[in-house]
Amino acid sequence: MLSNKQIRALYGASVVISRKGAFVLVHLDRPSKATVRRRRREFDPVEFFCPDCPLCQLLKQSGVVVFDDSIYAGDEE
Repeated sequence: MLSNKQIRALYGASVVISRKGAFVLVHLDRPSKATVRRRRREFDPVEFFCPDCPLCQLLKQSGVVVFDDSIYAGDEE
């Protein structure tokens, strides 16, 4: 599992990091503490990763899951 220092080197010094089991949850959108808790509580690798998708399986093996809802902030047109 990657250390917080390694995660920050990859994703930036201000990234929010949480962990669940063998997974590091990286929150790029600077969410509230409540959002981080909800994401952590709701994260289930069995549901999150599609078993038939090679990309999903590669991401699952990496142990890093990235959240970034900020990309949706501009979609309110």
